[in-house]
This record gives sequence, structure tokens and C-alpha cells, in this order.
Amino acid sequence: MFLSAKTPLVAIDIGSNSVKVAQLGGSRNRYELLSLGVMPLEYEAIVDGVIRNEEVVVDAISRIVKAEKIQTRYAVASVAGEAVIIKKITVPLMTEKELEENINQEAEQYIPFDIDDVSLDFQILGQTGLGNLGEEEDEPKMEILLVAVQRDIIDNRTDILNEAGLKPVIVDLDVFAASNALGIYRDVTAMGGVALIDLGASFTHINIMSAGQIAFTRDIPMGGLQCTQKLMSEFNMEYQEAENLKLGQIPSGVDKKTVVEVIVNSFDGIVEEVEKAFEFFSTTSNAQVDQVFLSGGGSMIQGADGLLSRKLNVPVEILNPLEAIKVSRKFDKDLIEHMGPLSSVAVGLATRKFDYAK
Repeated sequence: MFLSAKTPLVAIDIGSNSVKVAQLGGSRNRYELLSLGVMPLEYEAIVDGVIRNEEVVVDAISRIVKAEKIQTRYAVASVAGEAVIIKKITVPLMTEKELEENINQEAEQYIPFDIDDVSLDFQILGQTGLGNLGEEEDEPKMEILLVAVQRDIIDNRTDILNEAGLKPVIVDLDVFAASNALGIYRDVTAMGGVALIDLGASFTHINIMSAGQIAFTRDIPMGGLQCTQKLMSEFNMEYQEAENLKLGQIPSGVDKKTVVEVIVNSFDGIVEEVEKAFEFFSTTSNAQVDQVFLSGGGSMIQGADGLLSRKLNVPVEILNPLEAIKVSRKFDKDLIEHMGPLSSVAVGLATRKFDYAK
């Protein structure tokens, strides 16, 4: 089959706690939800973004695809974590074709991995008169967004999808997928400094945009799972009990005040890293973050938005991209309400189309 922009794709978001699938129809002006589902994963099937129990993950993907009656076999997925490097750099002014030929040489000084072990991509952001720190400024420069991902991580994702009977045709990044979802939900081009914080189980993805353009991204190796583990330790309970506790299901005999204290304390490390990201953005761009959008499983923790707003002194809004998408009555209302903040990566992936030229 010849793949084109009209080829139906299914988005597969493989997270630490669950596998989520989504399909969209229509166009950017008015997307329509065709499929949406979630399948929980066993505890520690995925650790720090690395799949530890491939059989469990393959089975979960196969079951959710079957349950949602997904017809297409062509999939778009994403990766995240410490194996992903995203940097805004300046390079000598050249054509896109010339940059494609020279990208390895330009990227090597910024990549902490063997250049032969990574997959590289880039996006040209525009011309600039400023070079990187310490560079001569006697020649015109252009700014690019450089992306490098260790091939082992990509191969692992594609192998898992193949085993589940799917054919991966696009591998994106979690942080870019979530940003696509934000673009559906709100026009950020006129909002100044905007930060999207996708709070996953193992990683927190930060994407700061200025006038709709990416200004800074970072993956922090901590997330909602840290909160769950602290609750497990404090109350001597199993994983699922702690997950329920984190989401506000407090059984009799458990002190609510202590639960709140544990949850608040578990955010300290994340807040510290987010503050560093905001400070870096402010220093390098002479601007500030005026609005934060929060997504991911961690956004489901009661009071997470208010806590971050107080800590960061910035308005925080829960991102629910499904509010900006046409949803038919065939979908369970409770599922849609629950899945909204959890679906940002899956929905963002579902906006992708196959581009043969790319």
C-alpha cells in the first residue's frame, strides 16, 4: 500500500502506567474523535521510560487495539526520556539540503552520545545574527531546533509495535505530541510565554514556547510515580491502593492531612526543576512564562494545578484537548471526562499525517 497523508494512522502512547490509543478524523480546523481508549499496565512493566516487560506491553497494545476495533495497522508512536536530546542551536546560514548533508558534523559537539548511535532531525527556526557562546559573529547564522534520539530506544518502540501486529511509520517525541494537543486546545501564538508541563509517571516533560515557537524543552526524570511510591511507603500499602489514594480516594482510617503532606512534598523536586527551566528561559529570552498548561496523569492529582500555581506564581490550567474536538455520543461521557488530561500525547500523535517526503 502506498502511504500518503490520507492513510489512516492510529496513535499509540506507551506510558509507564498505561497504553493509550487515539484516532482523529477531519482537519485541524475541526478534528473529530474516532477512537480513544486506555489499557492499564502492570506495575514496573516500564521503568524510567524503558520497557522491562515486553510481553505485558505487547499484550496491552494488542488488547486495546482489538477492544477499540482499530482497522488500520499503521501506527504513530513517541519516545521520551534521557535518551532524547532537544537543543536550540545556531549554525552557519545554508540551504535545508546543505544542512541535511552537514547535520552530523554540526550536531556532534552537542550530543553526549556516539553520533552513529543516534537518529537526528532538525527544524529551521529562522535567521539570526547571534552565534553560539564563544563563536565568531562575522558570518550570517540561522537558528535550528536539533533533535537526537538514541536508535536503541526507537528500535525498542518499533519492535514492540511490530510484535503487537502494527506497522510503525512515524516515531515522534512525547513533548512535541503534547504541544500539538495544546495547539488544538488554545492558540498560543498570541499568548507570550507559555509552558506546557506534561506530568507523566516517570518523566515530566517541559516545553516553553514564545509566540507559539519552541524556546526551551526538557525531560525531568521524575513524575507522578514518585508520589505513589511515597504514599506506598508512608501507609504501607500496595501500588494500586496508593494510586487511588493519590487521586483522592481516601479510605477510613487514613489521615487526610498526612496524605496531603506526602503529595505536596513529592512535588518539591519537580517544582525545583521547573523553576530552573523558567529561570533559564527568562535569562536567555528576556521574557517570562505567563501561563502554564498542565497535562498527563499527574494533572489528575487533586489540587495539582493549584499547588503548582502557588509554587510557581503563574496561572495554571489543566489541558483537556478533547474539549476542542468533536466527540460523538457513542463515547462514554465519564470516559471522555476522565481521559481528557491523560490524552494529550495520544491526541497530539493522532494529529500527525504520513508525509512521504519526510
